[in-house]
Amino acid sequence: MNQTTFIDWIYMAQQRISGAPEWPLVHDGFNLKTRNEFTEGQIDGTNLVFFERPEDFRYSMKSLPVRGSHSTQVITRCDGSEMLISGNVGRFGRPDNIWNYQLADTVAIANEIVTGQGLPPFTPGEMLMRQTMSERDRKNGVPPWAYTGAVFREMHVTRNYATGGDGIAKEYMRFIQGQRSARISKGVFGHESVVFGELARRGKPLHKAIVCYRKGPEMLAHAKGKEQKARILKSPEYQLAMDTGLVRVECKWGSHFLRDRGLRYLGGCTMAKIISLFERETAFLLNAEPDRAARVVADMPPKIRSAALHWIRGDDLRQLYSRATFFRHVKALRDYGIDASEPRNVSGRPNSEDALQRMLDALPAFTLREMAAPEWYGLPDVERRAA
Repeated sequence: MNQTTFIDWIYMAQQRISGAPEWPLVHDGFNLKTRNEFTEGQIDGTNLVFFERPEDFRYSMKSLPVRGSHSTQVITRCDGSEMLISGNVGRFGRPDNIWNYQLADTVAIANEIVTGQGLPPFTPGEMLMRQTMSERDRKNGVPPWAYTGAVFREMHVTRNYATGGDGIAKEYMRFIQGQRSARISKGVFGHESVVFGELARRGKPLHKAIVCYRKGPEMLAHAKGKEQKARILKSPEYQLAMDTGLVRVECKWGSHFLRDRGLRYLGGCTMAKIISLFERETAFLLNAEPDRAARVVADMPPKIRSAALHWIRGDDLRQLYSRATFFRHVKALRDYGIDASEPRNVSGRPNSEDALQRMLDALPAFTLREMAAPEWYGLPDVERRAA
């Protein structure tokens, strides 16, 4: 099984089977909606509000936040007949989520959480053939069966890619900003992220979206306060993200999209199906080849560009800079695919950005490499989590 693709978020729900005992109530209070047609009164000294018509009074349960260590949280709710869980379940209780769990482990962790609230675990249920199918379902190829168990109302599926360095990651983000997928919109947010499709917002549920972003800057963006930011900057996870130019591609799928692709029911959902759909949805990004090597000249900081031009001319950077500056420039240029640790033996003296660009065009085009978690990365086995 492909271990580089994982689940980053789920919204999963299950209905109690008719006739079964009611489940415990799990909530964080109630939201009340009323109209103006009410009267106030007292019974046995207690202040009460009386509504003349049932439609004048509506209520809904608030979801209960379940908080874990490292400022993690998921939400749960049960009204006695339906229970749900929503959030980054695999991240729960962990310091980061550069890598996460696949489907079976994600569901197992969700069950740890809900059973801790006194609820039964989510189950696949039994498969039943549907008695009728709408024309829309037939047209979209929706499977003719259903399950009595849990359903997914939202799912985020993620994969990490190494580009070779943070400078190359920036260039890859510029490259995909020029890509487009049929029939979906696109939003661009600097060098940090690109969104294809529309994310969920009030009044408009999620259908599908693809989000691409550089993981290193995203880790810093979520840091709360100077101390947490300082810890992230020193962490091996952040250094790995920056050194490898880690780019994350995340598919976000809503209820209707999952239903139309046969992934609505837990009983009919497998990691193999999820990976297959992920690869189909992201093919326009991941299989596209740039028409030339990374176009990085104009984006180099002036000092780095100057060092690159000296190297192109064949100058020995050790003779031009102090030891500390030399190593700083060599490290920075390596992000652009240039090894300036030794002088370049050339004839002639090119001294322009065009010369540097011609040299860069001769380099291999940037490539994406699926990135699995290194051995030192702390992704506990689900069995050990439970213990």
